[in-house]
Amino acid sequence: LLMHNQSGYGQHFTSSAYDWEIYLVIPCSSVSLSMKIEKHIKKMKSKKYIQNLKTYPEIIEKLKQKYL
Repeated sequence: LLMHNQSGYGQHFTSSAYDWEIYLVIPCSSVSLSMKIEKHIKKMKSKKYIQNLKTYPEIIEKLKQKYL
């Protein structure tokens, strides 16, 4: 997060924003599981879906089971 806010990634897309903040933390048992879940969430391309993840934690548990 600090790298994003300090433009530590050079000319990448995230370098234009300096006000990133953590919205949701999903604890995972491994890095590979967390990467799969992150890829799934990004592929959805839906703000409402991300809001629902925070509102309905059971969705997160289903994602964890799906990608185990």
